[in-house]
Amino acid sequence: MDELTTGESGGEDVRDELAELRERLAEREQCERAALGRLREALLASDPAIEPEMVTGETLEAIERSFAAAKLAANRMRESVRREQAAAVPAGGATRSSRSPQSAIEKIRAGLGAR
Repeated sequence: MDELTTGESGGEDVRDELAELRERLAEREQCERAALGRLREALLASDPAIEPEMVTGETLEAIERSFAAAKLAANRMRESVRREQAAAVPAGGATRSSRSPQSAIEKIRAGLGAR
């Protein structure tokens, strides 16, 4: 006889099995969410410049995609800051005066005169 009988005991077996499968599915979904959370935290720890709000998603692919986009944005920002800093620092110490005091007394006078 077929296992999916419509009799009283057959119906209960199917319901019990269905309940067990639903419970196992819920456990696996919970484990998957926890694993995705750990992955997100590990990715964020690998690059502290990335804001946590930039890495989102409910699936592995979505988290990896948002992390890649956030990393690209952080790298662009780093490059922009690096270019600005390089332009702000004069080469060769051009801020020094051409004549510096020679003796200790002259250095002291120059320092006091700058006040």
